[in-house]
Amino acid sequence: MTHPLTLTLKIKQDPETLAALNDLKENFAEHIQPKIEEALRKSKLVHFARVVVIGDNEYIQVITEYDGDHFEYTEFFRDALTPIFAKIFSLADGVPDVDNPAEFFEFSKNANVRTLGLSTDGATDMHGNQAGWLFSAYNHAEVRDILGALQRDAAE
Repeated sequence: MTHPLTLTLKIKQDPETLAALNDLKENFAEHIQPKIEEALRKSKLVHFARVVVIGDNEYIQVITEYDGDHFEYTEFFRDALTPIFAKIFSLADGVPDVDNPAEFFEFSKNANVRTLGLSTDGATDMHGNQAGWLFSAYNHAEVRDILGALQRDAAE
């Protein structure tokens, strides 16, 4: 089952944090993006992912569509990308200890902005409630199934 993540953090506006944000932006493509992409490919859980800064440096978002259990998803990425999440989370107030799986999950759960509407496939959100709406052109097929079908097609 495919789930949306719209992790949204309000960025602190002090000079030190804004300098760290600027550093993140400047180094993202060369140093951070490859590490995230490697973890995403290894996971075989994520359909799409992006990191966005919006509102004139007011918010940073990590936006994904992923398969499976919410906790297992956050734990995989917490473990695989601890330094990167520490850097991103340090831009906001009330950040968790990224070395603590329970704190990381609770923080992620509470920072996840719910999509509008209601799921049509029975998906639940990180709080166990009916999830918001998420359109899927391929009926919420999982990443592993899609990759398998693509490999079979390529082999033929």
